[in-house]
Amino acid sequence: MAKTKVNVEPRFSVNKLGEYLTSKSAHRRKRIIEEQKYPPAYITTLYREVREAIIKYVIHNYDEDIINEAIESINKSTLKDTEKENSVLALKEILSADLPDLTGITKSRYKGRNPKLNEEGLDISVNPDVILKIGNKVGAIKIHIIKTEKSRLNDEASKLVGIMLHKFVQEHVAGSKELADNSLCISIDCFGNSHDIAPKSTSRRWTNIHAACEEIVSRWDSL
Repeated sequence: MAKTKVNVEPRFSVNKLGEYLTSKSAHRRKRIIEEQKYPPAYITTLYREVREAIIKYVIHNYDEDIINEAIESINKSTLKDTEKENSVLALKEILSADLPDLTGITKSRYKGRNPKLNEEGLDISVNPDVILKIGNKVGAIKIHIIKTEKSRLNDEASKLVGIMLHKFVQEHVAGSKELADNSLCISIDCFGNSHDIAPKSTSRRWTNIHAACEEIVSRWDSL
């Protein structure tokens, strides 16, 4: 694996932590840590236009014109053929995905500085895509855009992402008179055509999250 950058201190994205937590393969878990410690250069730009289009799509009440215009723009772009093909496929997938009903909910782009959650010494980058508000209740959406089957988020992984979204909203988004609402903390898996909401029952799951974070930190320097 090409090592173009090194995260010296233990650091994970929330989606990758969700995948790590539910992976049954020891080899895959090791590779996920390596990918987070030595992130390939292309990761920062992969699906950037797709993410932007999906954010706008959600904010503007699932206006399909936004996705169709993005597909047209990508088809005319200078992206490599494979990147172009996968980007268009992702946008077509989102049009048929099972997405949450956001009627009556105010939707806006997250504009914060993305402070990290720190669990057992592991910095977790949550960086939500959309902030949701209704009354004094606040939540967030995190979009997952990975085509490969092994990196898809299963139902449990998405719920774990939702739980961490809820904590992020509680600590870094909700105002003094606002309440982070689990029903508004949503993980969307683009290629998985699905979404999951943060469950109310979190005690056992947080125990698993903390154990995984501790494990990652203990292995970080050896990889």
